[in-house]
Amino acid sequence: MNYNDIHTFLTIASSSSLSKAAELLFVSQPALSHRLSALEEELGTELIIRRKGSRVLELTEAGQKFIPIAQKWEELWLETGKLKLNNPASLLRIGNVDSLNFYFIPQVIGDFLKKHDGCSIHVDTMRSNISYRAVENREIDLGLITNPHFFKKVQTIPLFEEKLVFLCNRNSEYRDGLLPSQLNCEDEIYIPWSNTFLMWHDYWFGSDPKVKVSLDNMALLRQLLELDNAWAIMPATIGRRLSEQNSCRMIELENGPEYRTCYAIMEDQRKANLHVTDFLNILLDTVSCIPEITILPQSRQFLQNL
Repeated sequence: MNYNDIHTFLTIASSSSLSKAAELLFVSQPALSHRLSALEEELGTELIIRRKGSRVLELTEAGQKFIPIAQKWEELWLETGKLKLNNPASLLRIGNVDSLNFYFIPQVIGDFLKKHDGCSIHVDTMRSNISYRAVENREIDLGLITNPHFFKKVQTIPLFEEKLVFLCNRNSEYRDGLLPSQLNCEDEIYIPWSNTFLMWHDYWFGSDPKVKVSLDNMALLRQLLELDNAWAIMPATIGRRLSEQNSCRMIELENGPEYRTCYAIMEDQRKANLHVTDFLNILLDTVSCIPEITILPQSRQFLQNL
C-alpha cells in the first residue's frame, strides 16, 4: 500500500463516478480500476459496489469504514514528507514541460547540485495542467510550466519570456523576411508550445489545419525536420541548438508569434522551500545570459520576498 493507492481511493470516495475520479487523477478508467482492485486485494475486501450499467458510485460498508483510516494514513504521509523539507540533505521534486529540458535545465541542475551536494533532484516531465495537480497534491515541490491555470492552493509566478523562431531543413528554399501567409501548413511539424502560440496559429492557418506531423513532445522534432520542405515554430533556445548542430536553418519570420512565457508554480505559502528558491535563482541567472530570453521583473521581486 502506498500514497497513490490511498489518494486514489479517497478521490474515488469523493467522486460521483469512476470516470470522474479518473479525470481528476489524469489517468485512464482501466488504470484507475486496476489501482482500486490492487488495493482491495491487499486489504482483502471490496471497497465499492460494482453494478453493471450503473453510473452512480456506491461504497461498501468496508469502504465507508476505510475512509477515515485512509485520511489518517494520507495525513501521516504528508507530515512525514515535511521532515524532508527541513532536512538539508533532502529531495527536490520538479515537474517540467518537455521543451525546457532541452537546452538550459541540465546546466541549472548541475549548478544547483554544486551548491547543495547533499540534495537529490527528481525531474518528472509533465504537461502544465498535470503539474498544477501534482503541486496541489504535494507530489512535486516546483513546477515549470508554459500554460498558466488557476488552482486555489497553487501560486503562479511569471519567470521569463522566450522568443519563438522559425526553423527549416538546411536544404530548403525558405529565406529571411518570410511571412506566415507564404507558408503551407501541410509542411509543418507542429507542437502546441503555448496558448499564445495556439492563438497565432489559429489566426494564420485556421482552427483545424492539416499539418504534416503533429507532436506532443520533442523526441522526433529534429529528425522530422529533415523531410522535404518541412518547417516548424519553436522556442529560440531549441532553434539555436538545432541550428548549431547544422541540421537546420533558423529563418527570420515577419509577424511571427508572441514570446512564450515560462512560469514557476509552487504551493501557496509564505515561506517557500529554500531549495526551491535557490533553484529558481540559479535558473534566472542562467537564462539571463541568453539573448532571446527576457527576465520578467516580477520574478526577482517575488523571490526576494520569500
